[in-house]
Amino acid sequence: MASVGLIVNPSASRDVRRLTSLARTIDVHERANAVARVLCGLAGGGVESVWYMPDAAHVVERAHEVLAATPAAGAAAGLRLRPVVLGGDGYASDAAGTRAASTALGEAGVACLVTFGGDGTNRAVASGWPEAVLLPLAGGTNNAFATPLDPTAAGLAAALYAADPARHDRHVVRRPRLELRLDGAAPTIALVDVAVVRGGWVGAHAIWDPGLLVEAVVARSDPSLTGLAGVAGVVRPLDGQAVEAIHLRFGPPGRRVLVPLGPGQLVPIEVHDVRVLRPGERIVLAGQDGAAPGQVTLAFDGEREITLTPGSVAEVRLHANGPRVLDAAGLLRAAAADGLLVAPGVPDRWGAER
Repeated sequence: MASVGLIVNPSASRDVRRLTSLARTIDVHERANAVARVLCGLAGGGVESVWYMPDAAHVVERAHEVLAATPAAGAAAGLRLRPVVLGGDGYASDAAGTRAASTALGEAGVACLVTFGGDGTNRAVASGWPEAVLLPLAGGTNNAFATPLDPTAAGLAAALYAADPARHDRHVVRRPRLELRLDGAAPTIALVDVAVVRGGWVGAHAIWDPGLLVEAVVARSDPSLTGLAGVAGVVRPLDGQAVEAIHLRFGPPGRRVLVPLGPGQLVPIEVHDVRVLRPGERIVLAGQDGAAPGQVTLAFDGEREITLTPGSVAEVRLHANGPRVLDAAGLLRAAAADGLLVAPGVPDRWGAER
């Protein structure tokens, strides 16, 4: 029986960047509506069991109720929702809870995971289950890692993959990852960027002030994106054909560029050094601009997490063997060409009944 995992971050897109940019807030009703479309696609593709991360807002349960109130109610009735068991109060309320849920979903044997959150959510998921096949949908502020796809189509693609992973394995693509080691300790991963930010405090986590940026290593470089992926894309876009990352150092003297740091936040930033990083090469983040260790923090995928102490050595490497991501659009095109999307009992254009 095909089963798919579902991780929805009910708190994504609610950080301080709501106030400092034109980023939109996704409330629980809109989030439940998007997840209902995922469930519709999963049900239409024949999935019977949906394992999911429980949260205090009960987004997945709400989504099932939303779907049940539509003409697709029959499909909703065939879905079995199965929450994974977590410690504490039983809900995932932070990155640690998301990591634990991702691990539990792997142990439950789901074929793939559909995620709805931002880059930070997907980073937690990939940390909890590194070999998961992910289908990430944009649901946060920074969505550089996400797949631009309608949730209904995403659910259908996930269902088709879950029904026959071997057949559709050619549509699973490895994304690169960044690995940071601090003073030789166990590595911390990032999926999009690792940055050095002025200020010896974590605060509200999010990066919204371009004047705070010291340097960054960015694995996704695209000027059509916001956040550090968009910043790198303006300076040195990558075509995605080779596994590469961009190392940027900010501040004068340098090239002044206009970059999309956040939604509705087009700002000038001065970049004085650009370097292409390839797999295996290392960058030691020194915070070069006169900021002494202990006065800067490390941010992963747009969120500050670690304060550097005097004498600390932060080393970043690019690795090719990052998360496995489902090319849902490619899978759906192939499925259509193979006749997998013809409804049972309905004559196709050649008059044959499937």
